[in-house]
Amino acid sequence: MTLSDCDLIGAWTLDEMYAEGAEGAKTYPMGQDADGMIMYTPDSHMSAIVHFADRLLPVDRANDEERAKAFSSYFNYAGTWKLEDDTVTHTITHALDPNMVGMSLSRAIVKDGARVIFSGLGHDGVTRQCIIWKRPG
Repeated sequence: MTLSDCDLIGAWTLDEMYAEGAEGAKTYPMGQDADGMIMYTPDSHMSAIVHFADRLLPVDRANDEERAKAFSSYFNYAGTWKLEDDTVTHTITHALDPNMVGMSLSRAIVKDGARVIFSGLGHDGVTRQCIIWKRPG
């Protein structure tokens, strides 16, 4: 079944995120309880936020080391999106990591009830990255 834009529009919360090696073993680069949200607007804008389950949250003014730990345990970007067949492409215009600005990220999508499963090859070209989003509530 081919997805339509209406299948993605709105807010989604992170259900699960993992990497799967060639042998099928799963690893959880941001921890098994990572959390996040992705949002798609009808006018083709999007925003994604994911953070480690055990993210350091300084109580008061963070020192340099605490800021570096907070940065390395948080991932976000925003930009535009386009759905073609069952692949969504995010074109990044804003990001916590400025090196991501201008990148396009494409992921295959499978809809599974109230969940959508994004998948694609990791940076190594072998590991399959999988991000499962569900409707909040």
